[in-house]
Amino acid sequence: MHEKKNTSHPDELVQGRKSQRSWLLLIYQLPKGASSARTAIWREVRRLGVLSLQHAVCLLPLSENYRAAYERIARRVEEYGGEASILETTSPSDAWHERTVSRFNAARDEEYEEVVDETERFREEIDRERRKGKFTFAELEDEESNLERLRRYLAQVEARDAFGAEGRLKAAAEVERCAEVLEAFAQEIYEHQSAAESEPIED
Repeated sequence: MHEKKNTSHPDELVQGRKSQRSWLLLIYQLPKGASSARTAIWREVRRLGVLSLQHAVCLLPLSENYRAAYERIARRVEEYGGEASILETTSPSDAWHERTVSRFNAARDEEYEEVVDETERFREEIDRERRKGKFTFAELEDEESNLERLRRYLAQVEARDAFGAEGRLKAAAEVERCAEVLEAFAQEIYEHQSAAESEPIED
């Protein structure tokens, strides 16, 4: 049964995906010496969050969205002069299925940990600017951009989290904590700027 990918929150999809036992395989081969092509294709499959069974053999849960993504990659492989095949398969056993889902989740949890590391650096940066007394709107805009980058990073990991890895909740909470820290910093900047503007101008 084909599953259509949508914009639902990952938690809403986890239950159905855990019971899913159908998969898509992408198997490709590129011409020897095509190092730039290999790197480009590697980056594309990595963005999808594939599980690499071996070199150039990629696994994803069966869905129309993933099939379309594989087809785009296959066309690129062929443009580079290579060959690609897209196959459907099913889990051969319960044990294999559970191991495979665990491997997907472990890969996503590593990425969620990277998100958490980035949130710690974000808060440390605001603490540094606070100690330096850099209560400026320019600094606020810079940190707002950093927060948006964090949110995009989290969204990218969530988009390839096919089975609802445990690390998502912590990563999402830490990103929201950053938003609260930034809001407090914005209030401090407003107060400092207001105080500076209310000071009398000396002749």
